[in-house]
Amino acid sequence: MVSIDSRSFPSKLLEQKTTERLAYFQSITVPHQKLRMALANLLLNIEAPVDLSVFFVVGPAGVGKTTLRRRTEKLLLESALPTMLNVPNQLQVAAIEAVPAEKGVFSYKDYYLRALDALSPLQSQTDYIDVQAKNASYYYPGFQGKHPETLRRILEQSMKRHRLKAFMIDEAQHLVMVAGGRQMLHQMDWLKSIANLTETIHVLFGTYDLLNCCTLSGQVSRRSADIHLARYFSEQSGDVEEFRRVIQTFQEHLPLLEEPNLMQHQDYLLDYSIGCVGILNAWLTKALRMALAEGAKTILLNHLQQNEYSSARRKQIQQEAESGEKRWQKQTSPERAIKSELVDSSNQHRASTSPRPGQRHAKRDPIGVTSHES
Repeated sequence: MVSIDSRSFPSKLLEQKTTERLAYFQSITVPHQKLRMALANLLLNIEAPVDLSVFFVVGPAGVGKTTLRRRTEKLLLESALPTMLNVPNQLQVAAIEAVPAEKGVFSYKDYYLRALDALSPLQSQTDYIDVQAKNASYYYPGFQGKHPETLRRILEQSMKRHRLKAFMIDEAQHLVMVAGGRQMLHQMDWLKSIANLTETIHVLFGTYDLLNCCTLSGQVSRRSADIHLARYFSEQSGDVEEFRRVIQTFQEHLPLLEEPNLMQHQDYLLDYSIGCVGILNAWLTKALRMALAEGAKTILLNHLQQNEYSSARRKQIQQEAESGEKRWQKQTSPERAIKSELVDSSNQHRASTSPRPGQRHAKRDPIGVTSHES
């Protein structure tokens, strides 16, 4: 048995209430390989953007997109801290969670209010003086009464004044849940316009539905890029090994009297979490809650089984993941896709010009006498 003092969590945590122990475990972020790759890619593009203003971060449900967003925010703030101490109004990054449109109608006013609320910790009563909007905080009734056009201008000025480097939108698929491709294109042009005018990178985190936005127009395609946070697959040995490391890390941080042996269930955990670290974390958190409620010393197999996602839920998540992964593969293989389209186009052309059975090929008939040489 591993000594309590040598465990990966503070031993005093075992004396805390269930809520504190659950909160501790939920806060654990495992810097696994696919998270690190997506994080490095995103940070590079935020710190040194090259003609790009919008990024789409996509992945299956429960893969860890929100974790990626929070980790990105933390590192950006830490890197800017020395500068922020000398420049009080500077804010490196801000984030909101997009909400679904009510009755299918997107509310720009609500979006601006939520965005400004995310910037409110650094708002001052001298901000936005040229648009006569003092006390610019979401909670001021006078602020909510502004017209959407005014709120947009306030938001743009706020992003500029705070030298905002990145604005992140979680659950961003809600922004494009509108009817018709033309309206979706309008949404992307609107968002790209704010990003361009404020010189603030906009990062949209969401489901594979965001891939619909990437090819709406040449301008959107040119000024945006995609980042994929992928899940782990049991068919790939490298993925299995990395997921084992994730399980081991979670196991060591479970605040229980005895460290559980999750490694003996690694295949079960990988399969039933659909290879998504976020799902695994939520699953283990629920198992921990049950074990604590029972006064158990550790997590047992029955705790895992009673808190696993139902078959119907797993099937739905997996189907959406597989469908999205196919779309990702198709969109990120441009050379093969273009060649395929050219071949299809060529075949269609041949089919349209091929004669029907019994019909002569179009050609010029000879005129006069034809000489035959032997």
